[in-house]
Amino acid sequence: MPRIDNEQLEALADMVAMKVKETVQEAGAQPKWLTMEEAVVYAKTSMRKLRTWVDEGYIYGFKRTGRYVVDRESIDQWYNSERLEIGGM
Repeated sequence: MPRIDNEQLEALADMVAMKVKETVQEAGAQPKWLTMEEAVVYAKTSMRKLRTWVDEGYIYGFKRTGRYVVDRESIDQWYNSERLEIGGM
């Protein structure tokens, strides 16, 4: 069986990720994992602030295949918890 080097593996992972993303979008569902760029747009914030939120544990994100991804649901949960705190004051 031929061996796949890291570069080929990353290229394959990118192709699979793109196909999954297209399929999810066609189905009308929102993806669970966002790239940092997508998360900045989704959260309507800056890259710097988003990285701070991830670093401080307010939202969940991690590095995958050399790129950071962020859990969309954790952004929603954090925003909702902030609204509750402000509303409860």
